[in-house]
Amino acid sequence: MADLKPFLTIAQQVERLESRGMAIPDSSIADRWLRAIGYYRLSGYWYPFVDPNVDSGSGSQFVSGTTFDEIVRMYEFDRHLKTYMLSAIERVEVAIRSQVGHTLGSRGPMSHLDGDNFDPLFVGNGDHMDWLATAFGRVKRQRNKDQSLKHHFDNYAGRVPIWVLTDVLDFSDLSKLFAGMQEEDRDAIACWFGIPPTPAPETTGPRRGRGSSAARRNRRRRAAGPGSTLANLLEQLTIVRNISAHHSRLWNRTLVPIGTSSLRSVPLFDGLPAQSDKIYGTISTAAFLLQTTSPGSTWIKQLESLIDRSFLPSSIRTPLEMGFPPDWKQLPLWQHVASGAIPDSFRHP
Repeated sequence: MADLKPFLTIAQQVERLESRGMAIPDSSIADRWLRAIGYYRLSGYWYPFVDPNVDSGSGSQFVSGTTFDEIVRMYEFDRHLKTYMLSAIERVEVAIRSQVGHTLGSRGPMSHLDGDNFDPLFVGNGDHMDWLATAFGRVKRQRNKDQSLKHHFDNYAGRVPIWVLTDVLDFSDLSKLFAGMQEEDRDAIACWFGIPPTPAPETTGPRRGRGSSAARRNRRRRAAGPGSTLANLLEQLTIVRNISAHHSRLWNRTLVPIGTSSLRSVPLFDGLPAQSDKIYGTISTAAFLLQTTSPGSTWIKQLESLIDRSFLPSSIRTPLEMGFPPDWKQLPLWQHVASGAIPDSFRHP
C-alpha cells in the first residue's frame, strides 16, 4: 500500500508547481487562488496540461508554455459554463414538470398511483413502486416546509395530485417518471419539444451490460420514438445538472454516451456525432430544447462568447476537447440559433 502524499503549505505548493514546469510570474496571485479554491480542486484543471511523454522520475511535468494564469482561466471558464448549463437545464426542467404533470393529470389527479398509466415494463420490473417510494419519501420530508403540500395534507387527507407532486420531485425523479410513462405520452411530450421520431434503430440487437435505472432498461427495449430520445437526453441533462450543482469539473468530462440519430435527422444537428459523450452534445440539445421553452433566448450566443473569451489563440487547450467539431461555428446550429432566427425547416426533416 502506497503512502499518502504529505501535506504541503501554500508556498510549498507553488514551489512544486514551478518545479514541474508551470510558469507562475506572481506567486502572490497563485497564493490567493490556491487558498480560495484549493490545490486538489485546481489539480483537475492542470491535469490536461501534464506532458504524457515526460517522465521526470520524481513527478509529472507540464507541457512547455503552461502558465498558472491559463489554469485559472480554465477554472473560471468551467465555473461559468456550469452556470450557463444550470440556467438552460432549469428551463427545460420546469417545462418537463409542466408537461408531465399536465399529461398524467389528464388521466386523473392521482394518476401516478395507477400502474395502468405507465409503461408495462416500468410497472412489471418494480420501477414504478420504487419511484413511488422515493416520491412519498420526498413528500414526507417536505410536507411541513412546502405550503402547497401542507395545504393538501390539511385539506385533502394528504392526497397530493400529480401536478403538485411534479414540483416536489428532483430532476432525477422526474426523468425516471418520464422514462416510465406510456410510449404515446412520452412521444407527445417529445414532439412538443420538436424532437422527431428516430429514423432507424441504432443497434441490431439488445444492448448488453448492467444497468438498473428505468431509463436504461426502457432504452434497451425501444428502437425508435421521440420519447425514447428525450428520455435519454433527460438522463444526460440530469448528470450534467448534478456535476454543475456539486461544483465538479465539467468542461472536458466524459459523460454517459447517448445516441443522436433522431436529432441528427434534423438538419440543424447534422454535425452531431453518432454517440454523444461530451458536453458539446449536451450544449447542442439544450440549445434545441430552449427554442421551445424559451423562444428568442440568447443563451447559446452568450455561451459562444464565453468560449471565445476563454480559449484564446495562444491557449494550449481547445474546444475540441469538449467534443466541438473543428468547424463548429460554421454548423447550422451556431449559424441559426446564435442569430436568433431558426427557420421551421431546421426543426423537422
